[in-house]
Amino acid sequence: MEELNPLNCLNDQNLFHLFKQQLKKDFEGSGNNGDFADGLLPDFNFLKERLIKEVQQIQKNNSQFAGLLYRIDISETQLNNYQRVRPDMIFDEVVAELIIKRTLQKIILKKRFSS
Repeated sequence: MEELNPLNCLNDQNLFHLFKQQLKKDFEGSGNNGDFADGLLPDFNFLKERLIKEVQQIQKNNSQFAGLLYRIDISETQLNNYQRVRPDMIFDEVVAELIIKRTLQKIILKKRFSS
């Protein structure tokens, strides 16, 4: 699948609404609070910073963090590969970016195959 440009996707009001719903569903489905998703803005840097804060809280509980990554469908291999490609980023930034990209990918695929 082609590389998603999050900036283009986030500018689409309908996609962004679906993004927030999916993000909330994934966080709550992994036993975490997803209410923060309601207040998100369609700005990549804002999303990334907000998700970094959420990830830092969730990492305190290894099983909840592992559950979140499993629920969103982010593997350890993906984390390691992304961090190798982007060595300038701290781990929490890597996780936040992968959450944004994978969530967008999921909603775009659902939309594409439900049409």
